[in-house]
Amino acid sequence: MSATTPAEALRDGGMEALFHGHPDGVCLVDLDGAFVESNEALARLSGYSVEELGRMTFERLLHPDAVEGTWAGFRRATGGENARYITRIVTPEGATRVLDATNIPLRGREGEVVAVLAIVRDIGDVERAAAEAAGNEALMRMAARIARFAGWVVDVPTRRIVLSDGLHELLGIERGAVPHDGDAVALFEPADRPAIMNAFHAAMVLGEPLDAHGTLHDADGRRMHVHLVGEPERDETGRIVRLHGAFHDVTPLVRHREEQRAMARFLRNGLDQVHEAIAFVDREWRFTFANTLAVQYAGVSEAQLQQLSLWEAFPTAVGTDFERIYRDAMERGVPGTARGFVTGWERWFEVSANPIDDGIAVIVRDVSDDQRSREILAEYTARVEAQARLLDAARDAIIVRDLAGHVTYWNRGAERIYGRAAHEVLGRQIGEVLSVPPDDYARMDAALFRDGYWTGEIRQRRADGTPMLAESRLQVVRGDDGEPTAVFGVHSDVTDQKRLDNERARAQRLESLGTLAGGIAHDLNNVLTPILMTVQLLAADETDERRRELLAAMDAAAHRGAAMIRKVLSFARGSGGKRGRVDAGRLLRELQALGRETLPRTIELEVVVPEDPPAVLADETELFQVLVNLATNARDAMPDGGRLTIRADPVADGLRFEVSDTGCGVDDATRAAMFEPFFTTKESGTGLGLPTSAAIVKAHGGDLEVRSRPGEGTAISFVLPAAPADAVVEAPEPHPVEPQPGAGRSVLVVDDEATIRDLVAHTLRQAGYRVATAEGAEALGLLADPAQHVDVVVTDVMMPEVSGDGLARLVAAGRPGAAVVLMSGMDPGPGARAAVEAGAALFLPKPFTPSMLLAAVDRALAQSVTGPQAVVAQDLDVQDVEAEAAPVAAAAVLIDVVAPVLRRAIVALEAPVADDVAIAALAAELAATAEEAQRRLGAAARDPRIHGIVGAAASAAMALALAEAGVPREDVTARLREGLADLAAFAAAPAD
Repeated sequence: MSATTPAEALRDGGMEALFHGHPDGVCLVDLDGAFVESNEALARLSGYSVEELGRMTFERLLHPDAVEGTWAGFRRATGGENARYITRIVTPEGATRVLDATNIPLRGREGEVVAVLAIVRDIGDVERAAAEAAGNEALMRMAARIARFAGWVVDVPTRRIVLSDGLHELLGIERGAVPHDGDAVALFEPADRPAIMNAFHAAMVLGEPLDAHGTLHDADGRRMHVHLVGEPERDETGRIVRLHGAFHDVTPLVRHREEQRAMARFLRNGLDQVHEAIAFVDREWRFTFANTLAVQYAGVSEAQLQQLSLWEAFPTAVGTDFERIYRDAMERGVPGTARGFVTGWERWFEVSANPIDDGIAVIVRDVSDDQRSREILAEYTARVEAQARLLDAARDAIIVRDLAGHVTYWNRGAERIYGRAAHEVLGRQIGEVLSVPPDDYARMDAALFRDGYWTGEIRQRRADGTPMLAESRLQVVRGDDGEPTAVFGVHSDVTDQKRLDNERARAQRLESLGTLAGGIAHDLNNVLTPILMTVQLLAADETDERRRELLAAMDAAAHRGAAMIRKVLSFARGSGGKRGRVDAGRLLRELQALGRETLPRTIELEVVVPEDPPAVLADETELFQVLVNLATNARDAMPDGGRLTIRADPVADGLRFEVSDTGCGVDDATRAAMFEPFFTTKESGTGLGLPTSAAIVKAHGGDLEVRSRPGEGTAISFVLPAAPADAVVEAPEPHPVEPQPGAGRSVLVVDDEATIRDLVAHTLRQAGYRVATAEGAEALGLLADPAQHVDVVVTDVMMPEVSGDGLARLVAAGRPGAAVVLMSGMDPGPGARAAVEAGAALFLPKPFTPSMLLAAVDRALAQSVTGPQAVVAQDLDVQDVEAEAAPVAAAAVLIDVVAPVLRRAIVALEAPVADDVAIAALAAELAATAEEAQRRLGAAARDPRIHGIVGAAASAAMALALAEAGVPREDVTARLREGLADLAAFAAAPAD
């Protein structure tokens, strides 16, 4: 017969309800670490069923890092001592749980350790409720009693014994042998023989029933516990003649009872060593068992406790949740758990009540430390939630990731910026979520973990795939031991800010270029004007064909130079044309006719015009120029042919124009730089077409928008406002008419450039005009002389001593019948523009040809005859104009405004390192200084000496802004030093 196992002893010892009802995981493990028995709490904790646990060892549950420590604790228990330690297991789903494990050795009859009772508690989350009490299973008793019965008869007179075949087999005695009663008694152990003999004597002599227990050895020497019963048989005289009886081998029962008692001792010792008070209460509410801690809580001895009811031992439980769960378990068979503060003990306790067959099992745990942890956790959680609300209110994206790069926190700012909800990204790799290029991510992380922090800009993508630029601040989070635990990051979307910064920088560059271009345009046009006029004057009298060809080439070159200057002024200054109602349909049809004649046959042109497009408010010439520029760029993007589409579509408050192609397209970098002046991707491009178009559209109140991807073509669009109903319809420029002869009319030519002044006078004299000339302020005297007859004044606008628009106002005030033609190599300023728009003057841009000059004078005279609208906004006389030209005390302005900037610029340019951003800022500062000085100096800026000093700042700004021109910084520095030297000489000169 096999020995009773520890598991059988556990169940037969009546402890199964406690074992299976315990809220913590409890298991019985053999010496090899295999599970013998497990409760449902352990099954829930491990994720395996009780049946699955019964087929494995505890090592299979362990986290790899916990194997060695757990075996060490288990070996201490198998060595005979209690062991308590912290371990970790991994569930089938991959979750890791942290357990507080207690191992208690269970000993056999000889004191040897036969098994280990293990109790484990999940301590990974103080918010998790105590393990739910396991079910209300009744006690299951395993009675594995195999009955081994056999018969026997004793012949009393002869004392011979007759054994049944079964008894022969049980005792291993050869059949046929007839033992004497003395021989049978000799089979029993010496200690049992007297009792056996007395029992047989009483039965055979006194007639009493036989009932005896003893231990004997069979024929093979095996020890056997037996139970003998028998009845005497009497004859007719009443004499006892035979004794009939039965032989019962009770060895398994005896061993089973011994193991039960041993297991009870084992469990009692084990329950006394656990950290909970454990007690059994019967249906009369009386204690039937209490471990040592339960007795301590009751404050009486164990014997006294078993005389008390639950309510007598613990009267404070009445009327509390504890009473409720006790009664639910006892009366309804429903297990329950309650937690509360017990006055007197001044501690928090958690009580579990589980129904059993004879009452309830009660487990009491001191949870004061756990309660404090919960309170601390609640306070911490409240703070974290408050902080989380603050983080969610932040406009920036706040992201936390672990050291493996997995996102662990994602605030609402991140949801808003990246377009991804938190549940979509938690647990995912940060590089994948933000679409950070792997190389950039590697460099960023290397610097982050080297320095502990990282700041910079990272190119990323939103959920919809659109690119964005983030300004990121990353910080390594460290634990109490100083080791990194996570990465905290704040990411700001600076995409729009960078775009605006680039636009501002571009606007500043354009403003600087505009200032500089305006400053040099006058001088350049003054150079081109005599060339154009001289070439045409020479060509008029030249008969040699070869020389006429050379003169024509010179004329074409001068015209190209003039066109280049106009482009520079156009993109730098923007549009200055006159706005009117423009018929977009007619304009697009003209563009279509031009395209069909000029575009290669490999390009298919499509012009889409709505049936009745609204008129737009624009300068027709400039709008046509923009569309031609965009169409030209589209043509150049399709060297092998393609489709060019020009369309206009009505939108709210205006008309949307779009020019698209199926060409090569551009990348992000090219698209960002394509409106920069002088930027070009063509071998022979000037880089002014798109900047000029952008400046014109901007001046019309619109913006060029670009859509393009490499290999997918490009589309550029803009919106112009609809023209109001009362806007003037802009018609095409009238064809020039042949100028009329001068017929002796008087012309006063005023210009500070002698070459231009003489050529203009020569041209007018050849046309029959009487001409007088003057240099700047000399004209004031001629105009003030009543004897000097003047029909028309042809004057330069920008002169050192007197302005052309000042002369125009003087003529309007003093000679209302005279006409005025304003010449300038720059766009007209406010005064000149006012005169032109009021009809008091005509504007003639330099450079010009003799025919253009004569046509302008002829128109001015015709306008004066029909009655020009004189500009007499102010009562100006000769003294006013002279006062305007009078010198002012300018030294203070030059010293306070110009000199400091010139000095700072010299220091910056001579520094060993000066990046592009610093140079651009320096150029903008120089340009702004030149403009501010001219504004504050007023008319005094026309003084040649002052003009040279301020010009040093302006020319240096231009050289720095046009970095592509390659002007050496040494030359720029020399020009700045020259300006400082001129300023010193001017300041030291005596007053006039």
